[in-house]
Amino acid sequence: MLDLALIRAEPARLKAALARRGVPAEAVDAVTNLDGRWNARLEVREALRHRRRRISEEVALTRHEGRDTADLEREARRVADELAAVEAEVADLDARRHQALLVLPNLPMTDVPDNAGGRPTIRPPVGGPPLRGHARQAETASAPAAEAAGDSSSARAAPAWCKPFPPLAHWDLLEILGLTHTLGRSPGRGFLIWRGRGARLVRALVEFMLDLHTREFGYEEVRVPAIAAREALTGSAHLPTLEDKMYTVEPGAPGGMPASEPAAGAAGHSAQSPASRRASLFLAPRGEPYLANLYAGVTMAGAQLPERFAAAGRAFRREAGGRGVQGRGLLRLHEFDTVELYAFCRPDQDEEELAHAVRAAEAVLKRLEVPHRRTLRAARDLSHAAAKTWDLEVGAPGMKEWLSVAALSTFTDYQARRTNTRYSAPGPSARPRPVHTVGGAAVALPRLLAALLENHQQADGSVRLPPALAPYLGGEGALAVSAKA
Repeated sequence: MLDLALIRAEPARLKAALARRGVPAEAVDAVTNLDGRWNARLEVREALRHRRRRISEEVALTRHEGRDTADLEREARRVADELAAVEAEVADLDARRHQALLVLPNLPMTDVPDNAGGRPTIRPPVGGPPLRGHARQAETASAPAAEAAGDSSSARAAPAWCKPFPPLAHWDLLEILGLTHTLGRSPGRGFLIWRGRGARLVRALVEFMLDLHTREFGYEEVRVPAIAAREALTGSAHLPTLEDKMYTVEPGAPGGMPASEPAAGAAGHSAQSPASRRASLFLAPRGEPYLANLYAGVTMAGAQLPERFAAAGRAFRREAGGRGVQGRGLLRLHEFDTVELYAFCRPDQDEEELAHAVRAAEAVLKRLEVPHRRTLRAARDLSHAAAKTWDLEVGAPGMKEWLSVAALSTFTDYQARRTNTRYSAPGPSARPRPVHTVGGAAVALPRLLAALLENHQQADGSVRLPPALAPYLGGEGALAVSAKA
């Protein structure tokens, strides 16, 4: 969450920064008003506590002198009742202020653009310098020249296709190659059963990405649960604003098995269904909630930062679905595999850690030989906790679209304030400070698979596999049409 001291000191600057994200000034005023009322009642509480102590001393002295204490005892009871009421008000105002702070998103960094149009997009070299603001020039092997120069019309252009046959969309290739199960009872819209070579390909991609991130980019592999607690999701800032996009997990199904249902309630509001109000567990929308809470309540050693982690697992989310092309194939799934990166660092390491994560994600796309581009996300499109985000999109020529597969963000100290994760600054008198965190998908599988199939397809419907995957597929170099699953 945002630093309350900063809101108190510079409310006008906070309002201007959050206005870039579309947050009305009234949202900041709600915090400052509650904070002012809290401070006022706090003063009253302290005065009453002081009065209670004085009366207690007077009662003791009066008894010692053998005089009647009835009036003083009545006054003591009156002060105690008033103090109890004020303490309840202080607690209520503190809780309401905390909820108002949770709803305020992170401040966008100054180099984050206000609008999505006209942003330069390039693919930087793996191992290159830190990414700072807008990239100004395109490289030889990067996105198309018009796009790299920031031509807004190129953002809508279809990915390039140079082969002498029209490309098929990935859903056709899935069927031709028998990578998914389509017989029997359908699992339903938004769900998919991988089969045979398809299941092996998913597993191979996950193992390939984990090996790349851990062996070459210094991330430590962790495995996190698929069910996330409310506290973890609040710490990562998925709650309360995204509760309507997640599934709750509650007891009550036959045999004591968990029953899953959509969470209810509009983003940022407390009005929810009875089931949602009871919900304390959710199907995790990604691994980030647990990664963000790895050191909750802990003061880390500043000299040991950064600490980097990579996690593979399932992601769950309510997808509204889509009509036509947007609802087909791998685009909108309720459950899918993803590999995520996350790092804890000092504020002075923040920029380089974000660049490091982007390079790791782009190394995946480069070695899979998938055309991709990078864009700096606009302020209004940032996630609740993000201060700056680099989006990675892959070309899907069969669909004639660019598909988002990764978003790497710096959260500055926003998540750390919610999880109370700090680091010890150098110097004997220095107070611990909130760490900075960096993370995101690197990368999510469904759309990566779509781009992999569409870009490497051959005229006969087979798909050539990039050499980077060969060790994970028993040396197999292609998915042939004639092969059995």
